[in-house]
Amino acid sequence: QAEDGIRDQPRSRGLGDVYKRQLIIRGYDFGVILNSIIVAASTTILTTLLGFTLAFIFAKYKFPGAEALRIALLIPLLSTPFIGAIGLKKMIVADGVLNVLFYDILHILPFKIEVTGLPAVILVQTLTFYPIVMLNCYTALISIDPTLEEQAENMGASGFKLFRTVTLPLATPGVEAGALLVFILSLEDLGTPIVFKGTTAEKVLTFQVFNRIFTPAGLISHEATTLAMILLAISAVVFIGVRRYVSLKRYAMLGKGGIWRPRRRRLSALTTALVYLFSITVLFFATLPHAGVTLLAFAKEWGPELLPREFTLMNFQAVFSDSEAVRCIVNSVIFSAAATALMVILGVSAAYLVSRKSIPGIGLLDLLVTLPIAIPGIAVATGLFLTYLGTPLSPTITGAPLLIASYTVRKIPFTVRAVFSGLEQTDKTLDEVAWSVGASRPRTFFEIILPLIALNILAGGMLSFIYSMSEVSTGIVVGDANHRDAPMTWKMYDMLFHGLTGGTFQPAALGFMLMALQFVFIVGANLLLRKRATPLIGV
Repeated sequence: QAEDGIRDQPRSRGLGDVYKRQLIIRGYDFGVILNSIIVAASTTILTTLLGFTLAFIFAKYKFPGAEALRIALLIPLLSTPFIGAIGLKKMIVADGVLNVLFYDILHILPFKIEVTGLPAVILVQTLTFYPIVMLNCYTALISIDPTLEEQAENMGASGFKLFRTVTLPLATPGVEAGALLVFILSLEDLGTPIVFKGTTAEKVLTFQVFNRIFTPAGLISHEATTLAMILLAISAVVFIGVRRYVSLKRYAMLGKGGIWRPRRRRLSALTTALVYLFSITVLFFATLPHAGVTLLAFAKEWGPELLPREFTLMNFQAVFSDSEAVRCIVNSVIFSAAATALMVILGVSAAYLVSRKSIPGIGLLDLLVTLPIAIPGIAVATGLFLTYLGTPLSPTITGAPLLIASYTVRKIPFTVRAVFSGLEQTDKTLDEVAWSVGASRPRTFFEIILPLIALNILAGGMLSFIYSMSEVSTGIVVGDANHRDAPMTWKMYDMLFHGLTGGTFQPAALGFMLMALQFVFIVGANLLLRKRATPLIGV
């Protein structure tokens, strides 16, 4: 809705309002539950369209630099919505980088555009999560037996009909897996609403649970537990429903087996240029959160300008001079390491049982070790608080047990998937040969199977560790209850809204360090697993 007016007294409160030379996009407020579902659905639709389009381009066509461009488009995986939102907020406010670039310098825009509230949450989540859909879809597309498409073409199918009747149905599991994971991650995101606090971004389930979790007497609020149960129910229903839907349909390919080379058509020079233009545009916007965090981390001051006036290391120095910040970093490392040790023990055991044992109920075990993906962190935090509050393990006394338990429950699927992938690629006849020469089952596992899947265990542990380090929901809730045992994500939140100095610069410095750690661990895990890494972010 476009109107003339002044910034302080707009005559419209709709989806967007134009003030003097400024458009503010704030969205509508449909109520907490509907807002959460709409944000998650919108993010899922946008990421699926974007991720599948990119995956299809790189899976079905070849052009110079395709592999490098595909890898570059996965950069958003190196951040979380919480960190990304800190960086992107500086880019999309009225006096942010994008308006300075496109309105003040290039004069492309007729007015400044500010994105805030729920649309800002959708934007951050879309830019952060589209690689998840892209990777799942790419894996599904390159796994399609090319002879099926060739046979369809021999029978007269081509172009869109070939895509609609053969390619898309066979890629459906990958599309649905990525879309489902994005929906759940969007629904449980607490970090982005916190960064855009003070706007309609607060009107989502995760923020309302976080904001209402404690009563003035220090007890768990009934409102918070009710909202947490609603959030959990929505996530679980969607997760189980989609998995059930996929399992009811058959996507089997009747081929001879083995490894095939995907069909890729060579693009013309003009089409290649258009693909590059589209991909670089996506990459430009997708890396804005990372660029924002990095520039803020090294900025001494940054006003309404394209770049900071001066760069400095003082923000990092201030972080390491703050004894509480250092303690929070150490807490994160210790708690994440302890949780990772538990995840490796439990994850290897669960993956071995699912892969090697054909016993009644094994499918339920498989579901249980995957289901934590669908459990929102704020629901886990609320449940653990209810369980341990008033006991010697109360988070108000010590936050360590609750954080370690939460990390273990929520991040174990990464370890299980990595180990399961290794076990599936280890021939079961090795077990049988060892048993036939007298080796016991424990000895077979420790001396034959374990060395063969060691890299998978290491890679899964690395992913579980770094995602535990970047856990937001439980970290902030426990940190508010017990500052002594708070992790670094709580310290970032505390600096953003309760710190006396530093503004966004010191939280950005912490975010940059966490982002750098994610880069090292995710790249390391991918190098260890090579082509087996992509299934880790599927469902």
